[in-house]
Amino acid sequence: MEFNQKKWELERYPKTKNRSLRAWSAIDELILAETEKYDKESKKITILHDTYGALTCALNEYKPASVIYLNSQLKAFKKNFETHKIPIENLTWLDPLKLHTPIDMGLIKVPKSIALFDFYLKNVHQSIKAESVVLCGFMTRNFTENMIAVASRYFEDVTQSLAKKKARLLILKQPRKEVENRLSFHEIKNDLGLIIKQYPGVFSDNKIDFGTQLLLESIPKINDNDTVMDLACGNGIIAAYLRKQNAKCNIHLVDDNFLAISSAKLNLSKENTYFYWKNDLNIKTNELFDLITCNPPFHFEFENTIEIALSLFTNAKKYLKNNGIFIIVANKHLNYSTHLVKLFGTVKIINHNDKYEVISCSI
Repeated sequence: MEFNQKKWELERYPKTKNRSLRAWSAIDELILAETEKYDKESKKITILHDTYGALTCALNEYKPASVIYLNSQLKAFKKNFETHKIPIENLTWLDPLKLHTPIDMGLIKVPKSIALFDFYLKNVHQSIKAESVVLCGFMTRNFTENMIAVASRYFEDVTQSLAKKKARLLILKQPRKEVENRLSFHEIKNDLGLIIKQYPGVFSDNKIDFGTQLLLESIPKINDNDTVMDLACGNGIIAAYLRKQNAKCNIHLVDDNFLAISSAKLNLSKENTYFYWKNDLNIKTNELFDLITCNPPFHFEFENTIEIALSLFTNAKKYLKNNGIFIIVANKHLNYSTHLVKLFGTVKIINHNDKYEVISCSI
């Protein structure tokens, strides 16, 4: 990526074997080009959804604040800062729930989740100045009218740029003086007798997905002394269900997404429960687990990938007791069994329907 007469050699984290995937896109290039029209000196710039740090690196001389929602994203930032010999002190990062800094210019790469886009703009609106501008970048193929509707909820002046390399901008100005005051999280209705709360941008935004429902039907009984891990836990629905079955077992929840872990904390008490904002299993515990559950992602934003899931499977094996069970649910077409048999001694499908299958693995 080139910007400001400099070539930026940016890397993705985790690394991918797919050579067509880069750590930047035409969205980054278009946003950066648009910022050249504005005075950035002494301005407070806040960047959101900058997945691998392309915008933050390129604008580092202005010391922007970057909202980081993934643990893997933070690692990508640090790696790319190191590559370009940018002092790590130039990285000011905020978690998505603590965006309370004054904003002169906001830069957003529009996420796949419109609810998360709404959440970002809601928080930006609370901190932005009347004369400020927000630039929201997206690929034209991903445009929906909901983007305009959400932006117009918070700004009076919403315009679209011309497309360049199939990328486009929403340029937002004149923040509305009054907007609806809504909670940052919402409740998900279910038939499990559980109160499940969730922040935007977490998997299955409005309901318990059918795969998770099938997994819950298939989980073996939990004993008092069992140690359980909910890997890629999302809002913690699986852990909350297990906690309802057994109040004494130890449950560890792991997710890359800060808003997922924050959601899980709304749904489980801290007693015998441990939360980790991690994209891997490099966690501070000497525990090996009797049961590890996982509903692994096969989407990352607008990309389809099984690389994240395969990494989770490899890590899960390291933390499983010899007589423990690793149980996952997945779409049938992903054919995860062919990968799992390379890692585990016993792999069997224990439940399925037309779309999903539940796979049980042991060492």
